[in-house]
Amino acid sequence: MGRPLAVDEIILGANAHIFLGKSESKVGDEEYFYGKKYTVAGILESTGIGIDDAGFLTMDSVYDMAKISDKSAVMKLDVKPGDVSAFMVDVKPDATRSEVARRIEVEVPGVAVVTSKELMSSSVASQLDSLMPWLRLIGIVFWVIVVLMIGALFSTIVNERRREIGLLQAVGATRRFIFQLVMLEAMQLTVIGGIVGLAVGAVAILLLKGVVASSVGIAYLWPGSGYVVVFVAGYLVMSIITGILAALYPAIVASRLEPYQAIRTGE
Repeated sequence: MGRPLAVDEIILGANAHIFLGKSESKVGDEEYFYGKKYTVAGILESTGIGIDDAGFLTMDSVYDMAKISDKSAVMKLDVKPGDVSAFMVDVKPDATRSEVARRIEVEVPGVAVVTSKELMSSSVASQLDSLMPWLRLIGIVFWVIVVLMIGALFSTIVNERRREIGLLQAVGATRRFIFQLVMLEAMQLTVIGGIVGLAVGAVAILLLKGVVASSVGIAYLWPGSGYVVVFVAGYLVMSIITGILAALYPAIVASRLEPYQAIRTGE
């Protein structure tokens, strides 16, 4: 925002509009809290923790709200000057959660420190930790199966194109050219398949993220743009590697075909 928050302004969490009974909130909207009107000065990005459902005011605004709540609101807000329920701490980028928590507990006796990992349900966290090795193993197994399936597919393609390969060799195509031709086709197909897979996966995540978040009891956070770029690039590189490994043997077989035999067996 770039300026101090005024006493009649409020900053809303990413999901605060749900508790207000609205489909969305915008900067400049006017909302009533405990009978007092506030102007929305900003809306926070989603964090995945409780502050997404909260609103943020100046301390003076909260004390004023509490004073008039017994007269203008259905329920009285019991907050007295000096009362504080929680603190948010701005730390250095290289600081770890455990170090910050330990230092706060040492320097501020009687304060309970809650880190982001503890905000997630312990049962959900333990289940995810136990599932990760199995998910990685399943991913590796599926990748090996995909490599073998693509390899079998290109073996079939090479076998069906024996006559064409023989004719190319008869008009001067080298073994190296035939090898590169098969490999290039494999990489092109796997990259196209990777792009389609990314698109389908992105659509599925966008459609199902609410269901997943509600089923496990935690919020879904879309990763940062930098992570997404790295993930997409790595995924496409992996698809190219998959195509290379899968088509390597069929490409070698195709490059070693004798022109005369290839033309005869392909008829």
